[in-house]
Parts: sequence; structure tokens; C-alpha cells
Amino acid sequence: MSFEKIISIPGLSGLFRMVAQMRNGGFVVESLADARRIPVSSTQRIIMLKDIAVYTHGDDMPLYKVFKMMKEQDEFSSSVSPKAEPADLRTAMKKIMPEFDDERVHASDIRKMFIWYNLVKDIIGTPEAEESMREVLGETTDAGQEQPAEAVVAEAVVAEAAPAPKATRKKKAEPVEEAVVGEAPVKKARKTAKTKE
Repeated sequence: MSFEKIISIPGLSGLFRMVAQMRNGGFVVESLADARRIPVSSTQRIIMLKDIAVYTHGDDMPLYKVFKMMKEQDEFSSSVSPKAEPADLRTAMKKIMPEFDDERVHASDIRKMFIWYNLVKDIIGTPEAEESMREVLGETTDAGQEQPAEAVVAEAVVAEAAPAPKATRKKKAEPVEEAVVGEAPVKKARKTAKTKE
């Protein structure tokens, strides 16, 4: 499964995988928790996980890299209860990622990270996830070529998408009669000839 197809939908708990695009501009998603599929309107706000970053004391860190750090300490990361007290969640996050900015990262965000990690930990580090994230992050590929930032484009821009335009019926083009077009100059020429007589 590709990490860049995983989304969060405000108002719905858990994470979802984009499965198919619908004709009306919406799409079908599948819950990572129970594999239940639901349709999502094109006007529904969504958040692509690949676009989320975590505040640190230096540059913001992409969520995928945070998940990789959690995966390296999987036994500890999996044992942290998302329902733990905010102070305990901050302590656990500090142990996994010492550079995270605990003043700007809310306890509710840390709670989500632990919930989400448990949903995606099986795909973190897989060749497919690594390849898709290398492209998204513009990192060097196996061939040693760097991906330019402008070449990295999401498969579908779905966050806060405008409603799809209504289908309009196309009018059939009226057939042009060549005879009428061809006769006009001839008639004009005849009238001119009559006036000269």
C-alpha cells in the first residue's frame, strides 16, 4: 500500500485509503481500521498524510519520518496508550523524537500520532511506501537522481476541492450546406451583370 494514498477526514476517526475516483468528482475510501468502504464527496475536506509535518526545534519533520522513528522503537511505540495523560504522551514522544517541539505540538496531536501509527506501522518501511515517499519528499532515488520539487504532484488534489461542474448537454452542430455558401457569390455576380445591361 502506498503511503501517499492514506488520508484523514475531519469529523471521522481513524485513517482511510483512497480506493477509487467516482464520476461526480468524489471518491471511495476504505477505513484502515475495519476495511469498511464509504463514499466521500468532492466538497469534503480531507488531509493527505504525506502533507503533514511535525514541529521540531529545527525544520518541521514529515509525519512519515516520525513514523519511521516510531517503527525503530516499535515495541515502545506500540505500548503507549493513546488514552494516556497528556504529560505521559509528551514524555513518550520525547523519548522517540527528542527534537520535537513540545510547546507547539498539542497533546491531542500526539494522541493522534500514536493512534495513526498503530494503523500504518505495517506499511512503514516497505519498499512501496519508501519509494512513494522519496518521490513526494524530493529525495534522491535509487538511481541517484534527485527529484525536482516541482515534479512532485499529488495524484488528486482533493482537499477542499470545488464542487464538480454540472454536466451540460452539447448542442449538435448544425450542418452547413455547401451549396448555399457556394451559390452566394454566383447570385451576386448575376445581379451585377443585370444592372450593367
